[in-house]
Amino acid sequence: MNIRSLLITVIAVFGFTTLSYADGHIKYSVTSANVNEYTDMLSAGQINMFAAYPDTYRMDVYESSPACELDPAIAAISQANGTMVNDNEGFEVPNAGQVPFPNPSHPQHFVWNFRMTASHVSAVYRVQTSTNVQADGTIILGQQETNISLPRNPNTKQMYADNNLYALFMQKNLGPPRTAGTVTLVHDFIDSYLQPRKAWQYNPATRRVRRAPDITYDTLTTAGGGIVTVDQFAGFNGAQDRYDWKYEGVKKMLVPFNNTALAENAVDVTHTRSHLNPDYVRYEERDVHIVHATLRPGARHLYASRTFYFMDDDYYQLALHDMFDGNNELMRHSHTSTITGLGGVGDTVCNLQGSFTYDFATRTYSGTELLGEAIAPTQTIYNGEEKPANFYTPDGLRRYAR
Repeated sequence: MNIRSLLITVIAVFGFTTLSYADGHIKYSVTSANVNEYTDMLSAGQINMFAAYPDTYRMDVYESSPACELDPAIAAISQANGTMVNDNEGFEVPNAGQVPFPNPSHPQHFVWNFRMTASHVSAVYRVQTSTNVQADGTIILGQQETNISLPRNPNTKQMYADNNLYALFMQKNLGPPRTAGTVTLVHDFIDSYLQPRKAWQYNPATRRVRRAPDITYDTLTTAGGGIVTVDQFAGFNGAQDRYDWKYEGVKKMLVPFNNTALAENAVDVTHTRSHLNPDYVRYEERDVHIVHATLRPGARHLYASRTFYFMDDDYYQLALHDMFDGNNELMRHSHTSTITGLGGVGDTVCNLQGSFTYDFATRTYSGTELLGEAIAPTQTIYNGEEKPANFYTPDGLRRYAR
């Protein structure tokens, strides 16, 4: 699947025209010429982007837009903190489906709040795009059809006896050709101390379904171009047990926010060599909570330490993520983009529009879970019809793959 054919298909399906990307008023721009004036509002990864790409990297900072808000039904049951259990690998809460820690007081409270945001809906159907941009600017496109059921949501109709079950996830790779036809099934649990993640994968070359015990931690994702680990998917997911976590306070920083331009414009416009086109990335000044994770003695992971920047709102979106190696050298920087109203949810409810990872050694970057009218061939549906329970089984995987 090449970029030209995909774009022609999208244009034919939607008949869209490029929309304005200048939402609101630009307050100021940060460039390599004035970045020293703003370093206190930038992460290590953002600062390094200016050093790596001084002639092209820029951040346009806009007036602030309304904060993300919880769905009223979720907000109504999210009144009291839960309790972390099993070395903080699980939690107990008063109400199933609530924000686990509406008044966070521990570094992992922020991690849990973000990890559980997906269960603010009962089911998801989407066909998202992935992008891998090579050092020479070549764009490799992929697409993935994804079905997710989230039993923790109060409106989920399917009944599951296992209260520890967090998500049932089925994803079929539609492209590029080297991965097309690969299908992955995941049973994700809240408390990995009690139940580690279970996964199966269908390989079209062998036409067989096999257990996939390594779809976790720092295994590389199929769509991430060799620079995205499984636990970076959607920002961060999975077990937290390989790290010690430290809260480093809250401060105002420059973060991507309200990124409708990335959803409304074609990939070959928004993606340029080395980084996203600065004309289409909208930044705002926002308060964020900083949480640093350091690899525990004896534990193994590609990232020896990581710094997470969680938005200070009801949604606790992971806005920025910096990753370091064993020599404390910065390896990668990632950021997420948000959009409101996607898939029929409320206009103040935020959804992930995409997650972007930049690798400084290879000078490549990857975008995953890219959604929007100019990118996806079909509309994302939240809270739609749920797949039956037998869809999310190894036999269901075999049927769906063929």
